[in-house]
Amino acid sequence: MTAGASRVYIRGVKPRRLFERVLIVIGLFFLGVFAFNYVLMPKLVRQRSTVIVPDLRNASEAEAKKTLSNLGLSMRVDRSDYDSQVPAGFVLSQNPEANENLKPGRSVVVVVSLGTRIRMVPDVRGMSLRQARNQLQTDGLDIGRTARVLHTGDARERVIATSPPVGDEVHEGESVDLVVVAPGGAPVYLMPDLTSQDLFFVREKLERRGFRVASVRYEDREGVYPNTIIDQRPRAGERIREGESIELVASSSR
Repeated sequence: MTAGASRVYIRGVKPRRLFERVLIVIGLFFLGVFAFNYVLMPKLVRQRSTVIVPDLRNASEAEAKKTLSNLGLSMRVDRSDYDSQVPAGFVLSQNPEANENLKPGRSVVVVVSLGTRIRMVPDVRGMSLRQARNQLQTDGLDIGRTARVLHTGDARERVIATSPPVGDEVHEGESVDLVVVAPGGAPVYLMPDLTSQDLFFVREKLERRGFRVASVRYEDREGVYPNTIIDQRPRAGERIREGESIELVASSSR
């Protein structure tokens, strides 16, 4: 140090460079404070102010709304859908899903169940069993038990009744029982040749055996005694069940 000088110098460091280093340290300090206050702290505050979304599925609409309200959240119903597993008025799904974070005051969007869709039993009377099954499936119903009734007057199998009855309301997916009438049960015969026999004698004999003469048509036939059978349906040799009808053609009287 020279005589008369009042300034003190740190060994090896010039005053200008020392000042610059001090300014850098001060600047870094204030930059750190700024970053902490305006970057890190807001993130920490936001994280601490979020709410974990609860699982609202299978809760009633009222219960779900109350649960969210207690957490500072609100609920908004987006739409309602039919569902056979979830009762009407209960939550089917939600957005955001359970266990996600959400800010207080935000809304959870839910889909509410309408329950099982209501269907009407279709009129399948007169249809074959296959046709009835297809119709029931088209209407969202299942075929249940099938009861068959043998009837000699029917030439084909057909549905004659349902349970529940036609027009009743049922839940989608429910089963409908069917009563089907089917040909059969009566003995089968080979049709004899009735031509050249007396109409009244044959008719009485057929009706005693359980057959029904459905119609008798008369035609003029030269050289044939009146009321003589000249044609028949079914033909001789064809199969016929007991109780089925027979058509006859007889010669007319002159």
